[in-house]
Amino acid sequence: MTKITKYIHPDWALAHRKPGVELRFIGNKYYLYSCTSVYDKATKKSKKITGKILGTITEKDGFIESDKRILTKKASQAQKIDSDSIMVKEFGFTSFLNKYNDIIIEKLKANFPDHYQLIIYMAYCRFLYNSPIKNFAFYLSKSMIANNDKTIYTDKKFSAALREIGLNRTSISSYLKSFMVANDYVMVDMTNVFCASNTMRHAKEGYNSDMIFDKQFNLLYIYSPTLMQPVFYKLLAGNIKDVTGFKMCMKESGITDAIIIADKGFYSKDNIAFLESEGLQFIIPLKRDNAMIDYTKLDKKNNGYFKYQERYIWYYECKIDGKEMFLFKDEKLQQQEQKDYLDRIVTLPEEYTMEKFKARLDIFGTIAILTNAPNQNASQVYTTYKSRNSIEVMFDGYKNIIKSDKTYMQNEDALEGYLFVSHIALQWYYIIFNMLKKHNQTSKYSVMDFVTHLKEIKQVKINQNWHIEPIIKTSQAILSKMKISIT
Repeated sequence: MTKITKYIHPDWALAHRKPGVELRFIGNKYYLYSCTSVYDKATKKSKKITGKILGTITEKDGFIESDKRILTKKASQAQKIDSDSIMVKEFGFTSFLNKYNDIIIEKLKANFPDHYQLIIYMAYCRFLYNSPIKNFAFYLSKSMIANNDKTIYTDKKFSAALREIGLNRTSISSYLKSFMVANDYVMVDMTNVFCASNTMRHAKEGYNSDMIFDKQFNLLYIYSPTLMQPVFYKLLAGNIKDVTGFKMCMKESGITDAIIIADKGFYSKDNIAFLESEGLQFIIPLKRDNAMIDYTKLDKKNNGYFKYQERYIWYYECKIDGKEMFLFKDEKLQQQEQKDYLDRIVTLPEEYTMEKFKARLDIFGTIAILTNAPNQNASQVYTTYKSRNSIEVMFDGYKNIIKSDKTYMQNEDALEGYLFVSHIALQWYYIIFNMLKKHNQTSKYSVMDFVTHLKEIKQVKINQNWHIEPIIKTSQAILSKMKISIT
């Protein structure tokens, strides 16, 4: 009978054998495995069950934990991170404001020392999320803009702040005036904003440009082409006419040395008389059916011309009641208008006919402008008027991007505060728009394209430390083109 000799493990290996651990000698190497024992009902004895490998043992290095176990432990530790210490917040737009909002912050501090931070918070929520007041606190909790602010905010707190801001029209006016420059061209226009209130004195029934008859108020804005931004506004009742509101706004703004650029609907003898009585200079287009316009005078043999945006503009100049009237013709616009009219003869023959087309041949592509501004030649008057498109872009941004085309405010002072907050958001809109324009990116990106990329850049807090999430390539591309770094 063969005698079985029991293998004796060395002491350096036995030193690692402890309860719950099994020592094995395999291929001239020592390994440690986890092990447990369970009761076997069939044999009525304990049965050993070998578990996963823990590592190897050598005489020189002792216990060496397995790579797989190390990874498992790391994963387990990661899962034990305190969930309360993990947080994700908007960071991109906040970082942008920290770099490009200094002038606005400075002027807000000077005029609203008790509310400037709340104004920034509310403008942030309106601009990025078109948020109603009830959701302001929610969006702030998701942003780094208020990360160090321990104040508990509620919709009542924001509503109260809007009323207090709105009560202080003097400070609002002072803030707006601080952006004006002397001897500036300004454009003035008025838009209507729908209002659901039945109690506010400014909410009056009236028709808007879409011929909708509803409760509304009017918002008159002054825009500076020199600064390329809106500089002043005034809230007016919905039944106030342009000239009346304009007079009120001009008095409050203190503008006395500007050139007013109005739209075609502004011209009337009374309005012209008002501007002249106030000592104001103006550039006002006339409707094409105005009796003062003599289209037969546009003759290339006797007229002048100048170059505007790579095309030539012909013009005729004459004096009317001591004021200059310029009649311009843009041949590119003339061709387009003729094409549009001929197309309508086909699609709407009951309204558009060849006889009417021939009668309008002298009118296509023309614009007549009346001005009392001294020392302004034809090219200057035309170029200045064409800049008026900027105020139309401004109202588009105000209504369609900031979404301030209607309001459900029920308090007059809160409405005034709300309009001021919207104005701050509009200023941010123009900071971005002018940056896009400076870097020749307006054809590729809109303001809200840029904002969307910014607000998707997040900071993540893990165990008390903040980290910027990796910025995706498309966002990094627009930041690089705008020469902006997010840090």
